[in-house]
Amino acid sequence: MRMFSLRGIPIRLHYSFLILAAAWVIYNGFHFGIAGAATATGLGIALFGSVLLHELGHALMAATYGISTRDITLYPFGGIAAIEQEPNPGLEEFFIAIAGPAVNFILAGLLAPGLFLGSHVISFLVMINLVMGIFNLIPAFPMDGGRILRSVLAARLGKEKGTRLSLNISLVWCVLFLLVGVYWQWYGLILVGGFLLYIVRLEKRRLILKQRL
Repeated sequence: MRMFSLRGIPIRLHYSFLILAAAWVIYNGFHFGIAGAATATGLGIALFGSVLLHELGHALMAATYGISTRDITLYPFGGIAAIEQEPNPGLEEFFIAIAGPAVNFILAGLLAPGLFLGSHVISFLVMINLVMGIFNLIPAFPMDGGRILRSVLAARLGKEKGTRLSLNISLVWCVLFLLVGVYWQWYGLILVGGFLLYIVRLEKRRLILKQRL
């Protein structure tokens, strides 16, 4: 669902985001009344803004290399900036990938002085931006950390070897996510691990097909 545009980039919201957000607000409203629903709404908007700014970081950095972004779609567990073309391995991919987490760390730093005010919303924003920035730096493709790893490896080993090695490292992280998620019953981490495993397998097949052609 298209919501609005920023710098000519359409911002879309996946329907699952709306469903989970509505469920979250209703749940808090049912248990904590109007105040609970209002707090849940505020935290949801704060999360929405943090994810959006993260993806805008990627899009704006890509624009500096002449790469346009088709749209930005926000999902319950993150967002995707659909850039029009694959960045060149090396510094170009590195800076585009690291721009998202950098935005989160900058936001956390700017908001940190507000912690002394005792605001739950500011505390949530600082925490979510730190967690988002750190988690996205995990070297598991197609997360930002995985793309950063591939850019470094590609610069030293070449794009093909660098991509293959980064995908193999990503598989290890996927399995680790699944094992930790199952052991601790963190269902969100299980979903993330399963999704990353699916993407990594697709990328490995695409790489094999490209080699054959």
